[in-house]
Amino acid sequence: MGELARAPGSEGLATDGVVIGNYTLTLTAVGIVILVAAWVPAYLHRRPLSLPIFLVALSAAAFTILPGLPDVDPRKHVEVTERAAEVGVLIALLGAGLGIDRPAGLRSWATTWRLLAIAMPLTIAGLALVGWTVMGLAPATALLFGAVIAPTDPVLAADVQVGEPAVEGAPTDEDDQVRFTLTSEAGLNDGLAFPFVYAAIAAAASSGGGSWVGQWAFEDLLGRLLIGTAVGWLTGKLLGRIMFHPPAGFRALAESREGYVAIGATVLAYGVAELAHGYGFLAVFVAASC
Repeated sequence: MGELARAPGSEGLATDGVVIGNYTLTLTAVGIVILVAAWVPAYLHRRPLSLPIFLVALSAAAFTILPGLPDVDPRKHVEVTERAAEVGVLIALLGAGLGIDRPAGLRSWATTWRLLAIAMPLTIAGLALVGWTVMGLAPATALLFGAVIAPTDPVLAADVQVGEPAVEGAPTDEDDQVRFTLTSEAGLNDGLAFPFVYAAIAAAASSGGGSWVGQWAFEDLLGRLLIGTAVGWLTGKLLGRIMFHPPAGFRALAESREGYVAIGATVLAYGVAELAHGYGFLAVFVAASC
């Protein structure tokens, strides 16, 4: 009893059968973060501070001060960092899409289309110009810089997004219109920024000239956007049919209180779109907003 021994599969020590190591500390930290995420929003509701920013600050403080926590340098764990961030964005897009209760249309989404078709390309161009002239970046790198920075983050923008869907026919005030515009634009611009990322990659890989522009416009700009939109629309309509109007003898999935139904819809839309070489982020938001 009390003898120290190296625990199999653990980087820590085992004392009286209790493993003290990275695994245990990680589980403890995850439990604290989950409880904080459920408890803190009520106290941040009327303060100029969002839950994601609070959690980022809390995590940075914890991994800086507390000893024994695993190394979370994203440069050393590129794959894990990429996938974790991807999952976070997918869940945020699902929540944003589910809050949309306005059918897509040229007039009803007019402010959204203006932000996406005019404001975002101008922002990308402006940031690329700054990166090229001020920061000294190569043209392709400057374009990549603009494409990465320009989109609104749906995670950090969650506090100004729309709430639950309103009753059909209810009046829409100016505040709701602003929130709707921010939500719909944040949900779509992640997918619509990808063509510019691919443009930067194609420009960097080319030997010079604009020979890559035609293929990029056909495949990355039009093709992937159309595939992502189509997959999201079909997935959303199909799942909506199953959830609310199932075949005879089956219970509507909308009656289920299991949260994994929404998670399943998210990963399905994303996976099918990516397999079809479309933009998965765009498919997830379109599916959730249908």
